[in-house]
Amino acid sequence: MSSSFEFLKEISAKINKDDIKKKALLQFSGKAFQFKLNEGESFYVKFENDGSMSVEKGEINSPAASVSVSDSLLIDLINGKADPVKSFFIGKLKVSGDLMLAQKLVSEVKKLL
Repeated sequence: MSSSFEFLKEISAKINKDDIKKKALLQFSGKAFQFKLNEGESFYVKFENDGSMSVEKGEINSPAASVSVSDSLLIDLINGKADPVKSFFIGKLKVSGDLMLAQKLVSEVKKLL
């Protein structure tokens, strides 16, 4: 199985080729989401003004939300195999910043898969 970073890179490549999918993500334009994996890796997802997204290793200043999670749980959340609210309340998922926007991002990306 690929890592959540590689998985999100694949998703972004599909989204960036599809104008309808990019349009669905326009609500996130100019925003970035930081992911800090329990395994030690950090990466971020950034949305451009046209709705396209990029996934880059490292950290970004002033993300809309920062998410701490395990690599496997993040993949399960994106695939809809895990419940983000339940994961948050049992402490397997930590979010700082705009919690509602992070939740909206997960639901929008799931719709586009």
